[in-house]
Amino acid sequence: MDTSTEPEIVMPGDRVLVILDKRRRYIVEARRGVVLQTDRGVLSMDDVLGRPYGSRVEMRGGQYAYILRPLPEDLMLLGFRRRSQVIYPKDLGYIILLSGVKPGSRVVEAGVGSGFLTFTLAYLVGDNGIVYGFDVREDMIKTARSNLMMAGLLNRVRLAVHDVRRGFPVQSTVDAVFLDLPDPWNTVGHIYSVLKASGRVIVFQPTVNQVEKTASALKKHGGFTDIRAVEILLREYIVEEGRVRPHTRMIGHTGFIIHARKVLIEGGEKK
Repeated sequence: MDTSTEPEIVMPGDRVLVILDKRRRYIVEARRGVVLQTDRGVLSMDDVLGRPYGSRVEMRGGQYAYILRPLPEDLMLLGFRRRSQVIYPKDLGYIILLSGVKPGSRVVEAGVGSGFLTFTLAYLVGDNGIVYGFDVREDMIKTARSNLMMAGLLNRVRLAVHDVRRGFPVQSTVDAVFLDLPDPWNTVGHIYSVLKASGRVIVFQPTVNQVEKTASALKKHGGFTDIRAVEILLREYIVEEGRVRPHTRMIGHTGFIIHARKVLIEGGEKK
């Protein structure tokens, strides 16, 4: 029998997205005895297990909740622990498009922080790819490891406490390098060494001063082309019949995205 159209069922151990309304959204592990307590009522996972995703479930208190399978964005924004400023989904989408990361890619990330970009990369490279993640702070590595374990993607990532200004300790060249560092211009020579020819480097920076220094360092090196910088702004709209309008608040400046590609240098590699 063709079961492709049958709904997926909530199974023990699943992470589910519980939506009460626009502001009340939760990530909950679906296990016997687990209870979600909110100001609108109580939801027992006993009442959720075995139901199809997309179901509407009545909570104790009369409020109804929708049970959905979480998207990567839901896991990051609702389920992850944070110990630092994170890269928002509006920037992550464009970063991934620029990078060309796909199943099987081998990539390096420096400045993993809480692991938002690390998770996105691990989600994309698949079981045949690998993400090497470095940070100078052990507490950041621990937080990223915890978040990746919760998301079930830790097997695709190699995390280590390391300062990439001393180089990238990987055994072969990689398809892309991602940096979220205060001084990425001090790593340009090491980036060139670890990247495959035509490989991409993506740098996330909060200030224009850093953008200028990073772009200048990439240009002076001579081994990079297609150097550009962009900023992504996101404005959501209130969609109601007869009164569609933008929200009074928006996600404005979060950071600048710098992109470049490695090219071969005549006469050999430049350090």
